[in-house]
Amino acid sequence: MDILKKHLPFTGEEGLHELKKVAERFEEKIYTAATSQSDYLRKLSLKMLTMETKTQNTVLNSSSSYPLIGTSSTPPDPEED
Repeated sequence: MDILKKHLPFTGEEGLHELKKVAERFEEKIYTAATSQSDYLRKLSLKMLTMETKTQNTVLNSSSSYPLIGTSSTPPDPEED
């Protein structure tokens, strides 16, 4: 639920109820596709890890508005060559 909370906006009691329904459908879909308990746990873990990684990449990309080290915003001086 915690990972879903990061990805899906929700407010109040109704939002929490909707979030629980999404979690149930998510888990049911993975359960139906799994061939064994270990496959179910693997698929569930992989999906949650993928969601968490996407969140971290989004945060990193949004904070990368700083200029790269070694780049300059001024054009090179042609007389220095």
